Amino acid sequence: LVAGEIGGAKGPVVDIATAPLMVDLALKKGGLELPIPASYNAFVYVIEGAARFGSSRPVPRGQLVVLGPGDVLRASTDDAARFLLFAGKPIGEPIARRGPFVMNTDEELQQAFDDYRSGRLVQEG
Repeated sequence: LVAGEIGGAKGPVVDIATAPLMVDLALKKGGLELPIPASYNAFVYVIEGAARFGSSRPVPRGQLVVLGPGDVLRASTDDAARFLLFAGKPIGEPIARRGPFVMNTDEELQQAFDDYRSGRLVQEG
């Protein structure tokens, strides 16, 4: 548990406006159910093996799944799997993304690329 709270246990990351839930889960053969607030946006990223989320087909290592509405993550595996769960309150802002940058507008994205190309994003030590 990196951030958030599950079953009374609290992660070391606390007091952030989006109240994130970040969990590194290792799953042996079988499944689990984990509560997630229904108002949160959530996704999982598989880092070992393959797992099913809800009734999905197995999701292999290196793939990300955006979770739909609901208040429980249901995960299962036929062998073993490890995945990261990320969830948090929506921030209610527009999202513009391209390459490694995520901003609010296309203009902000262009500024980020300009800053990167000119070296303004590099802090010299």
